[in-house]
Amino acid sequence: MSGKGGVGKSLLAFNLAAVCADVRGYQPNGKPYVALASADPQGTSLWRANRIADCPFDQLDISEEAGNLHQLKKLSYAHIFVDTPGWTPPTPEQFEKNNDPFQRVMYGPLLRELLEVSDDVIVPMFPEKDCYEPTWQTIKWAVEPAKVPYQVVINNWNPMESKSYVTGTRMWCDNHQFPTANTVIRRYRVHTNANNVVTRYEPSGGAAKAREDFYRLALEHGLKGADDRLKQLIEAEGAAV
Repeated sequence: MSGKGGVGKSLLAFNLAAVCADVRGYQPNGKPYVALASADPQGTSLWRANRIADCPFDQLDISEEAGNLHQLKKLSYAHIFVDTPGWTPPTPEQFEKNNDPFQRVMYGPLLRELLEVSDDVIVPMFPEKDCYEPTWQTIKWAVEPAKVPYQVVINNWNPMESKSYVTGTRMWCDNHQFPTANTVIRRYRVHTNANNVVTRYEPSGGAAKAREDFYRLALEHGLKGADDRLKQLIEAEGAAV
């Protein structure tokens, strides 16, 4: 989730779903354990999935399902990755009046409900300063008030450029106490071809490195989820004493 468009929300949802589906395999009934749901009216991730033969995960269009998203957890999937749209944030003055980050957004009810039913949120951002403010607004105005575990993922770093871009972005996140993934998604042309899932990239050259990034991120995300659940259990036990 991010209010800023074009920072890789579709790419991350699409390829994390692919990695998870590759690892989990299929249910005894032949149905995937994983689904990709698109809350984005543009449907970018679904467009990518429809271009792929034998897509390893199911696809769901939830862009007009505001009011029904609680039903997602009743579906027979172990994991559902949701691709969300960007949005135009209110001005600081407008936000102060009612604390609603989605007040100017036609699909605001959908985004609010998604935050209510989500187990965790990934906030992608580029290692660029023009991503700082929209990332801060997304986290401080939308995600943290919803009390949903989240993690920032630095995306689209050009490995031909200085690592200082990543270091500077990570320092900015640390200064704001935003949890940030160790894995950085590097920029490779293979990601923009939109003709396959990351698990089927060629096992050599830049394609292999691009694939490695997403396997590492999926593993890191899974470990963070386990840590978050352990923390919740410890807090619940402490409250019960």
